[in-house]
Amino acid sequence: MFTINLQNVPRFFIAGALSTAMHYAVLFGLFNGLGVELVLATSFGALAGAIVNYYINYFYTFNSQRQHMRSVGTFVLVVGMGLLINGSVVGLAFHVLGMPALFAQLSATLITFFWNYLAHQRWTF
Repeated sequence: MFTINLQNVPRFFIAGALSTAMHYAVLFGLFNGLGVELVLATSFGALAGAIVNYYINYFYTFNSQRQHMRSVGTFVLVVGMGLLINGSVVGLAFHVLGMPALFAQLSATLITFFWNYLAHQRWTF
């Protein structure tokens, strides 16, 4: 049976806020500062945010007792799917729907947040 542990949601939100700040810093530094294409810039930003996110969630949110090798492998799979979701939503919103970059990324962040929480709770930590 799959259940949501509501105690972890605020901690997951904090971890997500910190990793999202890293993601956005890298994204907009590359996109606005260096002119890197938006989907590529958000992918690099998401990778940087994922590294921050792993450590915060492993030690703080879920207080995991699993071996890192098991958690990292699953984390990479979940993050890989999250990267596909993020990049797809940003690409669709920005290139197809014509949304500004910030709104495209905010939309992707919201959608990816729900995927990440459910998948990490269930499989990673």
